[in-house]
Amino acid sequence: MKKFIGTLLFVLASPAVSAAYILDFSGDICTTATGVCGNGSTISQDYGDIAGQLDVIYDANRNTPAEQNLFWWGTGYETLTGVAYGTNGGGGLSILFKPEAGYEVSVTSFDIAPYANRSRDTFVEVIDIATNSVLFTQSFSPLPTGMVTTLQSLMWTSLAGIQINLGPDSWDVGIDNIHYSVKPADLSEIPLPAAGWLLLSGLGMFGLVRRRLSNQDSQTV
Repeated sequence: MKKFIGTLLFVLASPAVSAAYILDFSGDICTTATGVCGNGSTISQDYGDIAGQLDVIYDANRNTPAEQNLFWWGTGYETLTGVAYGTNGGGGLSILFKPEAGYEVSVTSFDIAPYANRSRDTFVEVIDIATNSVLFTQSFSPLPTGMVTTLQSLMWTSLAGIQINLGPDSWDVGIDNIHYSVKPADLSEIPLPAAGWLLLSGLGMFGLVRRRLSNQDSQTV
């Protein structure tokens, strides 16, 4: 009985398999021969990918048809370190989190900041590419200087992909600390239903009655 109850608790309470990640643009993530980043180095398109689950696609200039790698900068974007930024004079940058078949991706927050207290108007949007619907949008006129701006949601989730767009000036405005997670699409974190609690209560009462009957039998003997 104890073994059965323990197994039941595990089955009812086990959450969906979900793994969380952060793109903080640290480590040997650039396209240099050694992977080591220096100011102005391009960031590898492989950075952030999860084999068989997720492809992270960077574009430094949304005005051009082909994706261009983002650039890396160490310090200077307010207090952020290891920042990604786009092309000078381009149409803004984008980062697409594209799950593989059978998976879904969620993005929860990210940081943006201007370079060296430069005053820049900035437009941010988060898109679900399944329907090209806008999940979030905010304009800054200008983006606050002397601080890091954090944009967050309870969860931007999609089976097709979540895209972050930032611009139009993504040269003097950088992005960092993007929090995201990936999990199988057929799993969801479902709370224990009332029926489950009722079943556990019944099993608990059954165990209590069984113990009392056992004690009575031993006293009778």
